[in-house]
Amino acid sequence: MRVRLPKDTRAPLLARAFVRKELGELHSVEVRDRVELLASELVTNAVVHAGSLVTMDVVCEASGAVLVEVADGSPVHPVLRETALLDENGRGLELVDKLSVEWGVREGGLRELEPAGPAGGADAERGSTPALPAGLAAVLGGRVPRQATGKVVWFRVSD
Repeated sequence: MRVRLPKDTRAPLLARAFVRKELGELHSVEVRDRVELLASELVTNAVVHAGSLVTMDVVCEASGAVLVEVADGSPVHPVLRETALLDENGRGLELVDKLSVEWGVREGGLRELEPAGPAGGADAERGSTPALPAGLAAVLGGRVPRQATGKVVWFRVSD
């Protein structure tokens, strides 16, 4: 089950609603609540730190575990860090670390689309995004994938 989320403050709320709807009665309330919380944390991190669109996959595994993958357009990996008692942020990955069975990061997140340059050689000479052939430009809406690939942060929760 996959959902694409906006790169704004609505994304964590939409992620929680998606998890609640998709997991429904398939898992205990405890598992569903834990998945909701952790998915919300990772989506928040993606929006705040990557500033890109976010894709979230939720997979109910045969073992009964739930795997969640949150992909964004930033190649920068999140870092688990220690926080002071009065720190107002920085606890998201700590929650993921403590409340999941396992978690990790891998390459291969989203490729954002960016506007294609105008036809002709002037922009290409300056190193901007190359122009697209007319047919391909129509299909992609005049946008091409960026070269940088993002990351996927994932976690697994079980009963």
